[in-house]
Amino acid sequence: MGLRPPPAGAVEIASVRHWTAPDHTRIVADLSGVPVYRHRFLDDPPRIVLEIDDGMFDFDPEDMVVENEIVRRIRFNKLKKSAQIVIDLEQSLRYDTFFLEAGDGKPPRIVVDVKHPPLDTMPSASRARVEHHLGPDRIGDFLIMIDPGHGGEDHGRRNPDGLREKDLALQFAKALQQEINGRSGFRAELTRKSDVFVSLAERRKISEDAGAHLFVSLHLNAAPSKKARGTEVFFVSLEGASDRALKELEQIENSADLAGGVRTEVDASPEVTKMIVDLRQNDSVERSQRLATLITDHVEDVRGIETRRVKQAGFAVLKSLFIPAALVEIGFLTNADDVRFVRSKTQRDQYVEALADGIVAYCEEVEIPRIGWKMHTVARGETLAEIASHYAMDETTLRAANGIPDGRDGSVSPGKRLRVRAR
Repeated sequence: MGLRPPPAGAVEIASVRHWTAPDHTRIVADLSGVPVYRHRFLDDPPRIVLEIDDGMFDFDPEDMVVENEIVRRIRFNKLKKSAQIVIDLEQSLRYDTFFLEAGDGKPPRIVVDVKHPPLDTMPSASRARVEHHLGPDRIGDFLIMIDPGHGGEDHGRRNPDGLREKDLALQFAKALQQEINGRSGFRAELTRKSDVFVSLAERRKISEDAGAHLFVSLHLNAAPSKKARGTEVFFVSLEGASDRALKELEQIENSADLAGGVRTEVDASPEVTKMIVDLRQNDSVERSQRLATLITDHVEDVRGIETRRVKQAGFAVLKSLFIPAALVEIGFLTNADDVRFVRSKTQRDQYVEALADGIVAYCEEVEIPRIGWKMHTVARGETLAEIASHYAMDETTLRAANGIPDGRDGSVSPGKRLRVRAR
């Protein structure tokens, strides 16, 4: 039996969706119009009740099982003059509820964010920062934080074929993480590992709390002209973008929080004002520029994708980082050649290898000398013992600094680059 047509003035509930982010579980009700609604928390058992006046379910309202240790299930009740969405919780928890108007191809919707318990996933501000100190007496892995743009409610750019920026950014990020983790002396983590919404501020905090040494954010572009194509790599501009096209891109990337329902005035906050002053007093902007340049130099060698010059823009996700940071717009979803490129696993693998090469080249040129070490290129016939002696190191330390297991033959392939102490 089909569903009855809704009466005049009714608000249809087209669907209810949910997903889990690092610090909250989000439930979204997609609607046909602007609702009149109420919400309340009830205990024993703990649950959130969302009631929509004149609401009609446009789907079979069977219970939706979640079972993520936060939300047990979502129930749907049709009352005489309203529709209820009941969110059954495992325990009493804080929550936020807000309404988002239609826009960017999305319908009007009510969002409920159930906050995760502090003991399980503490907010970044209260997590202890992990220090990965590298210096003259200690060298370990460089931690690269890879940031897949957008996610969850924030789809990012889309093309007519259904390709979504958030999905492609995550695919490239996971491939880049795997590539970097295969390099001796480097380790990569992600700001998001699945299709969840993570605010711009949270992405920065995740990086800072993890003690990351570099930050690389991956995105895809779009343009009114289908001829626009290629990779663009950005580093932070404290003043913002300088031309109209860049300002539009800057506005789109910085509006990710609005798509996810985060209401913040980032650039007006005292914290960010202080951060900009601090940024002017250190060299992270210059180091970010060199990172962006070396990434671009290596991507230029990848066939099938054009590269454009390095640019500056005031992307919020980069602004408060006190580490070198770059934002990579891989290609244009509005260009047929770029779409073919990003859909190809073979070309994606070549691209992320080039990205990793650029990151490694930056660390070898800039960061390793900053901590009092240098790079040595092995000559034909050189052994580990000889190289260690030349730099007044013991062979055990040389092996540890370069991920060479103890007990292995002391010969080294000519051309291999080793981290050594500067003399």
